[in-house]
Amino acid sequence: MASPEPWDLVADGYAEELLPWGEHFAGIALDLAGLSAPAHIVDVATGPGTLALLAAQRGLTVSALDFSEAMIAHLRRRADEAALDVHDVRVGDGQALPWDADSFDGAFSMAGLIFFPDRDAGFRELRRVLRPGRRAVVSSSAELPPPFLAVLEAISRLLPDLPISGGKMPLADADEFVAEMAAAGFGQVRIETVRQTIVNASVDALWDKVQRSAAPLVLLRKRLGDERWADLSADVLARLRASHGDGPVDELYVAHLGVGSK
Repeated sequence: MASPEPWDLVADGYAEELLPWGEHFAGIALDLAGLSAPAHIVDVATGPGTLALLAAQRGLTVSALDFSEAMIAHLRRRADEAALDVHDVRVGDGQALPWDADSFDGAFSMAGLIFFPDRDAGFRELRRVLRPGRRAVVSSSAELPPPFLAVLEAISRLLPDLPISGGKMPLADADEFVAEMAAAGFGQVRIETVRQTIVNASVDALWDKVQRSAAPLVLLRKRLGDERWADLSADVLARLRASHGDGPVDELYVAHLGVGSK
């Protein structure tokens, strides 16, 4: 997850399938920062621009960065379609931001910084570009939805050498989250835990979404090839039907939003 390849591969599916999930948490993150127009914010690891475009809709001035060119292309396309002015959009490294110190009134990273090889560098860079007295908000997944865990478990049974099970995301532990933000120099660090339920029409709809939007699985599909993936897909779908039936499937997403001040 720490290289652009899986995010380039998943960009189309991610942008199409996960926007309702992302916009819910991004809106809360913007509220927690306590900003009003024309404040200038930076969105690091912006993906398809979920938070960046919500901020632009609120009249904020927006700078955004991601290391995936495909994700940045989605941000630019969506901004053009919505006639939104995103001030500054760049492809770059969130561990070495291209902006001067004390540049922004708010700094954000939604489910991005948690995957950095050097999270401490990511936190310190967010703090460096933040103006004194302002807030940064970073999100992590506190726990994965049970249906997605069932997918990982099914794939792990079929391909036991793959390190994709376990179900624990980076910074899922709130105390660890607070400790890392504080160690990077943030003050008044706190965690807000928020939830959202997404309803999938059926197990088939869930599996179709996961295949298109989950970066580890999109990368795995490329590695295995279409023929082997088709066999694996049939097995996973059968296991999902056995455990969840054929009706609607709820996914409960639980996220930690880490808030810290400079």
